[in-house]
Amino acid sequence: MKILYLEASSGQVVGGSLTGLLHLIKGLRGTSFEPSVILYEEKAAAKQLLAQGIPVRIFSKRRLPKEHGLQNDPRYLRAKKFGVVSSLLRNTRALGTFLFETLPAALRLSRLFREERPDVVHVCNGFRGNMDAIVAARICGIPCIVHSKGFDKHGFIERWFAPGVGASVCMTKAIEEHCRDQGIRPPEYNVVYDGLDLDEFRPTRERNDVREELGIDADTFVVGVVGNIQEWKGQLVLLEALASLRTSVPEATALIVGGVHRSGMGYADRMRRFVEEQELSDHVVMTGARDDVGDLMNGMDVVVHTSVRGEPFGRVIIEAMAVGKPVVATRAGGVPEFVVDGENGLLVEPGDVHQLVEVLGRLHSNPDLRKRLAEGASRSVQNFSIRHHVQEMTKVYERVARRYGIVGAGYPASQRTHAG
Repeated sequence: MKILYLEASSGQVVGGSLTGLLHLIKGLRGTSFEPSVILYEEKAAAKQLLAQGIPVRIFSKRRLPKEHGLQNDPRYLRAKKFGVVSSLLRNTRALGTFLFETLPAALRLSRLFREERPDVVHVCNGFRGNMDAIVAARICGIPCIVHSKGFDKHGFIERWFAPGVGASVCMTKAIEEHCRDQGIRPPEYNVVYDGLDLDEFRPTRERNDVREELGIDADTFVVGVVGNIQEWKGQLVLLEALASLRTSVPEATALIVGGVHRSGMGYADRMRRFVEEQELSDHVVMTGARDDVGDLMNGMDVVVHTSVRGEPFGRVIIEAMAVGKPVVATRAGGVPEFVVDGENGLLVEPGDVHQLVEVLGRLHSNPDLRKRLAEGASRSVQNFSIRHHVQEMTKVYERVARRYGIVGAGYPASQRTHAG
Protein backbone atom coordinates (compact mmCIF):
# COMPACT_ATOMS: atom_id res chain seq x y z
CA MET A 1 0.00 0.00 0.00
CA LYS A 2 1.46 3.35 -1.02
CA ILE A 3 0.99 6.05 1.61
CA LEU A 4 1.72 9.71 0.99
CA TYR A 5 2.48 11.68 4.18
CA LEU A 6 2.10 15.46 4.38
CA GLU A 7 3.90 17.39 7.14
CA ALA A 8 2.95 21.07 7.09
CA SER A 9 4.82 22.28 10.18
CA SER A 10 6.97 25.37 9.74
CA GLY A 11 9.27 27.55 11.82
CA GLN A 12 12.58 26.03 10.72
CA VAL A 13 12.61 23.57 13.62
CA VAL A 14 11.89 19.87 14.02
CA GLY A 15 8.93 19.54 16.37
CA GLY A 16 7.06 16.59 17.82
CA SER A 17 4.81 16.18 14.78
CA LEU A 18 7.66 15.68 12.33
CA THR A 19 9.67 13.61 14.83
CA GLY A 20 6.70 11.28 15.25
CA LEU A 21 6.39 10.92 11.48
CA LEU A 22 10.10 10.07 11.13
CA HIS A 23 9.77 7.34 13.74
CA LEU A 24 6.63 5.93 12.09
CA ILE A 25 8.26 5.78 8.66
CA LYS A 26 11.32 4.11 10.10
CA GLY A 27 9.08 1.60 11.86
CA LEU A 28 7.39 0.74 8.54
CA ARG A 29 10.72 -0.37 7.08
CA GLY A 30 10.52 -3.97 5.94
CA THR A 31 6.72 -3.97 5.68
CA SER A 32 4.61 -3.87 2.51
CA PHE A 33 3.80 -0.17 3.06
CA GLU A 34 5.53 2.27 0.70
CA PRO A 35 5.86 5.75 2.24
CA SER A 36 6.57 9.02 0.44
CA VAL A 37 6.59 12.48 2.00
CA ILE A 38 5.63 16.06 1.17
CA LEU A 39 7.12 18.73 3.44
CA TYR A 40 5.98 22.36 3.45
CA GLU A 41 9.48 23.75 3.88
CA GLU A 42 13.06 22.61 3.47
CA LYS A 43 14.20 20.72 6.56
CA ALA A 44 17.25 18.67 7.46
CA ALA A 45 14.85 15.75 7.87
CA ALA A 46 14.43 15.66 4.08
CA LYS A 47 18.03 14.48 3.71
CA GLN A 48 17.49 11.81 6.36
CA LEU A 49 14.45 10.50 4.51
CA LEU A 50 16.13 10.57 1.13
CA ALA A 51 19.08 8.65 2.59
CA GLN A 52 16.60 5.91 3.57
CA GLY A 53 15.22 5.80 0.02
CA ILE A 54 12.01 7.65 0.94
CA PRO A 55 10.84 10.02 -1.84
CA VAL A 56 10.46 13.60 -0.57
CA ARG A 57 8.95 16.63 -2.25
CA ILE A 58 8.83 20.22 -0.96
CA PHE A 59 5.54 22.09 -1.38
CA SER A 60 5.69 25.86 -1.03
CA LYS A 61 2.34 27.08 0.18
CA ARG A 62 1.32 30.66 -0.43
CA ARG A 63 -0.15 31.96 2.80
CA LEU A 64 -2.31 35.00 3.43
CA PRO A 65 -0.91 37.48 5.98
CA LYS A 66 -2.26 36.96 9.48
CA GLU A 67 -2.07 40.68 10.20
CA HIS A 68 -4.57 43.14 8.77
CA GLY A 69 -5.13 46.88 8.92
CA LEU A 70 -8.14 46.80 11.25
CA GLN A 71 -6.47 44.97 14.13
CA ASN A 72 -5.56 48.19 15.93
CA ASP A 73 -8.70 50.11 15.00
CA PRO A 74 -10.67 50.90 18.22
CA ARG A 75 -14.00 50.52 16.40
CA TYR A 76 -13.03 47.07 15.14
CA LEU A 77 -11.89 46.01 18.63
CA ARG A 78 -15.15 47.23 20.17
CA ALA A 79 -17.21 45.42 17.53
CA LYS A 80 -15.37 42.14 18.22
CA LYS A 81 -16.66 42.16 21.81
CA PHE A 82 -20.17 41.40 20.57
CA GLY A 83 -20.66 37.65 20.14
CA VAL A 84 -22.63 37.83 16.91
CA VAL A 85 -20.20 40.27 15.31
CA SER A 86 -17.17 38.28 16.48
CA SER A 87 -18.64 35.08 15.03
CA LEU A 88 -19.43 36.79 11.74
CA LEU A 89 -15.91 38.21 11.47
CA ARG A 90 -14.34 34.85 12.33
CA ASN A 91 -16.44 32.98 9.78
CA THR A 92 -15.83 35.60 7.11
CA ARG A 93 -12.07 35.34 7.63
CA ALA A 94 -12.27 31.54 7.59
CA LEU A 95 -14.17 31.61 4.30
CA GLY A 96 -11.71 34.10 2.81
CA THR A 97 -8.77 31.95 3.89
CA PHE A 98 -10.40 28.90 2.35
CA LEU A 99 -11.13 30.61 -0.98
CA PHE A 100 -7.87 32.51 -1.40
CA GLU A 101 -5.32 30.31 0.42
CA THR A 102 -6.60 26.78 1.00
CA LEU A 103 -8.37 26.14 -2.29
CA PRO A 104 -5.51 27.35 -4.55
CA ALA A 105 -3.08 25.22 -2.52
CA ALA A 106 -5.45 22.24 -2.77
CA LEU A 107 -5.58 22.53 -6.55
CA ARG A 108 -1.78 22.57 -6.74
CA LEU A 109 -1.54 19.64 -4.33
CA SER A 110 -4.06 17.64 -6.34
CA ARG A 111 -1.65 17.73 -9.27
CA LEU A 112 1.09 16.31 -7.05
CA PHE A 113 -1.27 13.62 -5.76
CA ARG A 114 -2.07 12.53 -9.32
CA GLU A 115 1.65 12.28 -10.03
CA GLU A 116 2.34 10.32 -6.84
CA ARG A 117 -0.75 8.08 -7.16
CA PRO A 118 -0.92 7.05 -3.47
CA ASP A 119 -3.49 4.59 -2.14
CA VAL A 120 -3.89 6.66 1.03
CA VAL A 121 -2.99 10.21 2.02
CA HIS A 122 -1.95 10.63 5.66
CA VAL A 123 -1.86 14.25 6.87
CA CYS A 124 0.05 14.92 10.08
CA ASN A 125 -1.22 18.32 11.26
CA GLY A 126 -4.92 17.92 11.84
CA PHE A 127 -8.03 19.20 10.09
CA ARG A 128 -7.10 22.86 10.27
CA GLY A 129 -3.40 22.60 9.50
CA ASN A 130 -3.94 20.26 6.55
CA MET A 131 -7.23 21.44 5.08
CA ASP A 132 -5.57 22.05 1.70
CA ALA A 133 -4.44 18.39 1.53
CA ILE A 134 -7.84 17.14 2.75
CA VAL A 135 -9.52 19.05 -0.10
CA ALA A 136 -6.93 17.83 -2.61
CA ALA A 137 -7.50 14.22 -1.57
CA ARG A 138 -11.26 14.75 -1.98
CA ILE A 139 -10.70 16.16 -5.47
CA CYS A 140 -8.61 13.12 -6.42
CA GLY A 141 -10.88 10.56 -4.74
CA ILE A 142 -8.11 9.33 -2.43
CA PRO A 143 -8.92 8.33 1.15
CA CYS A 144 -7.37 10.76 3.63
CA ILE A 145 -6.39 9.90 7.19
CA VAL A 146 -6.21 12.99 9.38
CA HIS A 147 -3.73 12.79 12.26
CA SER A 148 -4.57 15.39 14.92
CA LYS A 149 -1.67 16.27 17.19
CA GLY A 150 -2.86 19.51 18.75
CA PHE A 151 -5.78 21.41 20.23
CA ASP A 152 -6.68 23.34 17.08
CA LYS A 153 -9.61 25.73 16.82
CA HIS A 154 -12.10 24.22 14.38
CA GLY A 155 -14.76 26.13 12.49
CA PHE A 156 -17.53 25.44 10.02
CA ILE A 157 -15.11 24.49 7.22
CA GLU A 158 -13.41 21.77 9.27
CA ARG A 159 -16.82 20.52 10.43
CA TRP A 160 -18.03 20.44 6.82
CA PHE A 161 -15.15 18.34 5.49
CA ALA A 162 -14.65 16.00 8.48
CA PRO A 163 -17.34 13.42 7.55
CA GLY A 164 -15.70 12.88 4.16
CA VAL A 165 -12.23 11.86 5.35
CA GLY A 166 -11.14 8.25 5.66
CA ALA A 167 -10.50 8.32 9.41
CA SER A 168 -9.24 10.46 12.26
CA VAL A 169 -6.22 9.51 14.34
CA CYS A 170 -5.72 11.46 17.57
CA MET A 171 -2.46 11.45 19.48
CA THR A 172 -4.28 11.34 22.86
CA LYS A 173 -7.79 10.90 24.25
CA ALA A 174 -7.71 14.57 25.23
CA ILE A 175 -7.35 15.56 21.56
CA GLU A 176 -10.23 13.29 20.55
CA GLU A 177 -12.47 14.87 23.20
CA HIS A 178 -11.43 18.33 22.02
CA CYS A 179 -12.30 17.49 18.40
CA ARG A 180 -15.66 15.99 19.39
CA ASP A 181 -16.49 19.03 21.50
CA GLN A 182 -15.88 21.25 18.47
CA GLY A 183 -18.23 19.25 16.27
CA ILE A 184 -15.69 17.27 14.23
CA ARG A 185 -17.42 14.09 13.05
CA PRO A 186 -15.17 11.84 10.94
CA PRO A 187 -16.28 8.30 10.01
CA GLU A 188 -14.15 6.90 12.81
CA TYR A 189 -11.90 8.05 15.66
CA ASN A 190 -8.71 6.27 16.69
CA VAL A 191 -6.39 7.15 19.57
CA VAL A 192 -2.83 6.09 18.78
CA TYR A 193 -0.05 7.30 21.05
CA ASP A 194 3.24 8.21 19.40
CA GLY A 195 5.96 5.61 19.51
CA LEU A 196 9.67 5.55 20.22
CA ASP A 197 12.35 3.13 19.12
CA LEU A 198 13.33 2.04 22.61
CA ASP A 199 16.30 0.04 21.39
CA GLU A 200 17.76 3.01 19.53
CA PHE A 201 16.88 5.90 21.85
CA ARG A 202 19.57 5.26 24.40
CA PRO A 203 22.44 7.45 25.57
CA THR A 204 25.74 6.87 23.81
CA ARG A 205 27.78 8.85 26.34
CA GLU A 206 28.15 8.63 30.09
CA ARG A 207 26.54 11.22 32.35
CA ASN A 208 29.80 12.84 33.43
CA ASP A 209 31.16 12.97 29.88
CA VAL A 210 28.12 14.99 28.82
CA ARG A 211 28.55 17.31 31.77
CA GLU A 212 32.22 17.80 31.03
CA GLU A 213 31.37 18.91 27.48
CA LEU A 214 28.84 21.42 28.85
CA GLY A 215 31.08 22.71 31.63
CA ILE A 216 28.88 21.35 34.44
CA ASP A 217 30.39 19.79 37.56
CA ALA A 218 29.65 16.13 38.23
CA ASP A 219 28.07 16.87 41.63
CA THR A 220 25.77 19.66 40.42
CA PHE A 221 22.00 19.14 40.65
CA VAL A 222 20.89 19.57 37.02
CA VAL A 223 17.28 20.05 35.94
CA GLY A 224 16.64 20.17 32.22
CA VAL A 225 13.95 20.94 29.69
CA VAL A 226 13.92 19.84 26.03
CA GLY A 227 11.84 21.48 23.32
CA ASN A 228 11.72 24.24 20.75
CA ILE A 229 11.86 27.62 22.47
CA GLN A 230 8.50 29.35 22.21
CA GLU A 231 6.28 30.89 24.85
CA TRP A 232 3.75 28.11 25.31
CA LYS A 233 6.56 25.62 26.00
CA GLY A 234 7.27 27.56 29.21
CA GLN A 235 11.07 27.39 29.49
CA LEU A 236 11.00 30.70 31.36
CA VAL A 237 9.00 28.99 34.13
CA LEU A 238 11.97 26.72 34.78
CA LEU A 239 14.33 29.70 34.89
CA GLU A 240 12.06 31.45 37.40
CA ALA A 241 11.96 28.28 39.49
CA LEU A 242 15.75 28.01 39.32
CA ALA A 243 16.15 31.55 40.67
CA SER A 244 14.12 30.55 43.75
CA LEU A 245 15.53 27.04 44.07
CA ARG A 246 19.08 28.35 44.40
CA THR A 247 18.30 29.81 47.83
CA SER A 248 18.23 26.21 49.14
CA VAL A 249 20.25 24.47 46.41
CA PRO A 250 22.95 27.01 45.45
CA GLU A 251 24.63 24.81 42.85
CA ALA A 252 21.36 24.01 40.97
CA THR A 253 21.74 24.40 37.21
CA ALA A 254 19.23 24.46 34.36
CA LEU A 255 20.02 22.78 31.05
CA ILE A 256 17.79 24.09 28.25
CA VAL A 257 17.90 22.10 25.02
CA GLY A 258 16.18 23.22 21.83
CA GLY A 259 16.28 25.58 18.90
CA VAL A 260 14.38 28.85 18.80
CA HIS A 261 11.11 28.59 16.91
CA ARG A 262 10.45 31.35 14.42
CA SER A 263 7.63 32.60 16.66
CA GLY A 264 9.80 32.41 19.77
CA MET A 265 12.50 34.98 18.99
CA GLY A 266 11.14 37.55 21.43
CA TYR A 267 10.55 34.89 24.08
CA ALA A 268 14.16 33.70 23.80
CA ASP A 269 15.31 37.30 24.30
CA ARG A 270 13.17 37.52 27.46
CA MET A 271 14.79 34.35 28.75
CA ARG A 272 18.28 35.72 28.15
CA ARG A 273 17.42 39.01 29.87
CA PHE A 274 16.03 37.13 32.87
CA VAL A 275 19.23 35.09 33.15
CA GLU A 276 21.31 38.28 33.14
CA GLU A 277 19.06 40.18 35.56
CA GLN A 278 19.00 37.29 38.04
CA GLU A 279 22.75 36.68 37.66
CA LEU A 280 22.17 33.08 36.55
CA SER A 281 24.69 32.98 33.72
CA ASP A 282 26.87 30.44 35.55
CA HIS A 283 23.84 28.25 36.27
CA VAL A 284 22.06 28.11 32.90
CA VAL A 285 23.25 26.25 29.82
CA MET A 286 21.32 26.79 26.59
CA THR A 287 22.52 24.33 23.95
CA GLY A 288 20.37 25.32 20.99
CA ALA A 289 19.08 22.62 18.64
CA ARG A 290 20.80 19.26 19.15
CA ASP A 291 20.38 15.80 17.68
CA ASP A 292 21.83 13.99 20.73
CA VAL A 293 18.86 14.54 23.02
CA GLY A 294 19.25 11.16 24.71
CA ASP A 295 22.82 11.97 25.71
CA LEU A 296 21.86 15.41 27.03
CA MET A 297 18.99 13.95 29.06
CA ASN A 298 21.47 11.48 30.50
CA GLY A 299 23.40 14.45 31.88
CA MET A 300 20.35 15.66 33.81
CA ASP A 301 19.16 14.61 37.25
CA VAL A 302 15.55 15.54 36.52
CA VAL A 303 13.78 16.23 33.22
CA VAL A 304 11.13 18.92 33.47
CA HIS A 305 8.21 19.43 31.10
CA THR A 306 7.11 23.07 31.47
CA SER A 307 4.35 23.75 28.92
CA VAL A 308 2.07 26.48 30.21
CA ARG A 309 -0.98 25.29 28.28
CA GLY A 310 -2.31 21.82 27.60
CA GLU A 311 0.33 19.74 25.88
CA PRO A 312 -1.27 17.47 23.27
CA PHE A 313 1.17 14.66 24.12
CA GLY A 314 4.67 15.63 25.23
CA ARG A 315 7.08 13.42 23.33
CA VAL A 316 10.04 14.55 25.42
CA ILE A 317 8.36 12.93 28.43
CA ILE A 318 8.52 9.44 26.97
CA GLU A 319 12.05 10.16 25.76
CA ALA A 320 13.06 11.01 29.33
CA MET A 321 11.35 7.84 30.55
CA ALA A 322 13.30 5.83 27.97
CA VAL A 323 16.55 7.26 29.33
CA GLY A 324 15.44 6.33 32.84
CA LYS A 325 15.10 9.82 34.27
CA PRO A 326 12.55 11.08 36.81
CA VAL A 327 10.10 13.46 35.15
CA VAL A 328 8.21 16.49 36.38
CA ALA A 329 5.39 17.37 33.97
CA THR A 330 2.44 19.75 33.80
CA ARG A 331 -0.99 18.43 34.70
CA ALA A 332 -2.83 19.42 31.51
CA GLY A 333 -3.74 18.21 28.03
CA GLY A 334 -2.87 14.60 27.26
CA VAL A 335 -0.01 14.34 29.77
CA PRO A 336 -2.04 12.90 32.71
CA GLU A 337 -3.06 10.00 30.46
CA PHE A 338 0.39 8.45 30.84
CA VAL A 339 2.16 10.30 33.67
CA VAL A 340 0.78 8.92 36.94
CA ASP A 341 1.64 11.28 39.77
CA GLY A 342 3.95 9.61 42.26
CA GLU A 343 4.40 6.42 40.20
CA ASN A 344 6.33 7.30 37.05
CA GLY A 345 6.65 11.05 37.48
CA LEU A 346 5.38 14.07 39.37
CA LEU A 347 2.69 16.45 38.09
CA VAL A 348 2.49 20.20 38.69
CA GLU A 349 0.04 22.84 37.55
CA PRO A 350 1.04 24.66 34.34
CA GLY A 351 2.97 27.86 35.05
CA ASP A 352 3.02 27.32 38.84
CA VAL A 353 6.57 28.37 39.72
CA HIS A 354 6.15 27.88 43.48
CA GLN A 355 4.90 24.31 43.07
CA LEU A 356 7.73 23.52 40.68
CA VAL A 357 10.28 24.87 43.17
CA GLU A 358 8.79 22.71 45.94
CA VAL A 359 8.83 19.56 43.79
CA LEU A 360 12.39 20.11 42.57
CA GLY A 361 13.55 20.75 46.13
CA ARG A 362 11.92 17.48 47.21
CA LEU A 363 13.61 15.56 44.40
CA HIS A 364 16.99 17.10 45.23
CA SER A 365 16.82 16.05 48.85
CA ASN A 366 15.39 12.58 48.19
CA PRO A 367 17.55 10.41 45.89
CA ASP A 368 15.37 7.39 46.71
CA LEU A 369 12.33 9.19 45.30
CA ARG A 370 14.26 10.01 42.14
CA LYS A 371 15.26 6.37 41.79
CA ARG A 372 11.71 5.09 42.37
CA LEU A 373 10.21 7.47 39.80
CA ALA A 374 12.90 6.59 37.27
CA GLU A 375 12.19 2.88 37.70
CA GLY A 376 8.46 3.51 37.25
CA ALA A 377 9.18 5.55 34.14
CA SER A 378 11.31 2.78 32.65
CA ARG A 379 8.42 0.33 33.10
CA SER A 380 5.79 2.69 31.70
CA VAL A 381 7.67 3.62 28.55
CA GLN A 382 7.39 0.05 27.29
CA ASN A 383 3.80 0.96 26.32
CA PHE A 384 5.16 3.46 23.79
CA SER A 385 7.36 1.24 21.65
CA ILE A 386 7.48 2.05 17.95
CA ARG A 387 6.45 -1.53 17.24
CA HIS A 388 3.15 -1.03 19.04
CA HIS A 389 2.63 2.34 17.31
CA VAL A 390 3.18 0.83 13.86
CA GLN A 391 0.82 -2.05 14.63
CA GLU A 392 -1.98 0.35 15.58
CA MET A 393 -1.41 2.59 12.55
CA THR A 394 -1.36 -0.46 10.28
CA LYS A 395 -4.81 -1.44 11.53
CA VAL A 396 -6.13 2.01 10.61
CA TYR A 397 -4.58 1.91 7.11
CA GLU A 398 -5.96 -1.52 6.34
CA ARG A 399 -9.44 -0.74 7.70
CA VAL A 400 -9.66 2.45 5.60
CA ALA A 401 -8.33 0.61 2.54
CA ARG A 402 -10.99 -2.08 2.86
CA ARG A 403 -13.74 0.51 3.26
CA TYR A 404 -12.62 2.28 0.09
CA GLY A 405 -12.29 -0.95 -1.86
CA ILE A 406 -8.53 -0.88 -2.34
CA VAL A 407 -7.98 -4.46 -3.39
CA GLY A 408 -4.71 -5.97 -2.24
CA ALA A 409 -4.24 -3.48 0.62
CA GLY A 410 -1.16 -4.47 2.57
CA TYR A 411 0.58 -5.93 -0.50
CA PRO A 412 3.34 -4.44 -2.66
CA ALA A 413 2.36 -1.99 -5.41
CA SER A 414 2.98 -4.57 -8.14
CA GLN A 415 0.12 -6.68 -6.73
CA ARG A 416 -2.24 -3.80 -5.90
CA THR A 417 -5.38 -2.71 -7.73
CA HIS A 418 -8.36 -0.52 -6.91
CA ALA A 419 -11.82 -2.03 -6.94
CA GLY A 420 -13.88 -0.85 -9.91
